[in-house]
Amino acid sequence: MRAKAESANAYKTSLFGVVAPSLGWAPPLRYLLRRAQILDVLKAVPCGALLEVGCGSGALLDDLATLGHRVTGLESSSAALRMASAIATATGNGQVVVGAPQADWVGAHDVLCAFDVLEHIEDDGAAIDLWRSWLKPGGSLLISVPAHRSRWGAGDVWAGHWRRYDQADLLGLLGAHDLRIKHVECYGFPLANLTEWLGQRSYRRMLSRQGAALSKADASASSGIDRGAYLSLFRYIDTGVGRMLLRLCLLMQRLTIRTNLGSGYLVLAERQ
Repeated sequence: MRAKAESANAYKTSLFGVVAPSLGWAPPLRYLLRRAQILDVLKAVPCGALLEVGCGSGALLDDLATLGHRVTGLESSSAALRMASAIATATGNGQVVVGAPQADWVGAHDVLCAFDVLEHIEDDGAAIDLWRSWLKPGGSLLISVPAHRSRWGAGDVWAGHWRRYDQADLLGLLGAHDLRIKHVECYGFPLANLTEWLGQRSYRRMLSRQGAALSKADASASSGIDRGAYLSLFRYIDTGVGRMLLRLCLLMQRLTIRTNLGSGYLVLAERQ
């Protein structure tokens, strides 16, 4: 059901979260699959000061604020920061968006989230150390990453990834940095697997045209907000048939998250 629009620029539904076509944002399928699992996992996490690192468009910040958290989003891409700030203004849910870490963040957060961010960072161990330092003792870290090294493809190159993760890689990394694993799941099956596979040809074609001109940093900066194609696709998703099929895929995802079939890992860990 569509909620009352907070402004002319954005509206919200329980299935899609924030939708803001006039601001350039419509939720892609992989985001919707991940969003459902994130909100489900966070139900068991007490509300508090929450920081989302690499918040991209900022759409998820609204959901996190609605859960009851005091929400801050960190985004280094200037284009993404502009979009996240515009969405925060349009939704008016109290979320704060900043472009750089703040001096008082050390030991200040009850929850830190980073969704499909770690794979964009060359030194992932240093990133985990930094994020851990921003958590209070006993605070929760919730992260997602693309799953299965064997599935590396043109889409990863296009997005500016340094790696994909096998489950043992990710859990070992977190454990080595004094984080206790509380929950792990493999999400996205079967829809995200299908869209990832179907997209490889398009990404190979785009990479061929782009050549070596696009750096990992530039690719990473645009990957969270470059949604032109999704604005068109969303018209079909937001129909009676589209919503029914999406709900079916969300159900299939929930039935398979304990397997290793999906295309992404979602892990909840605790700072020791």
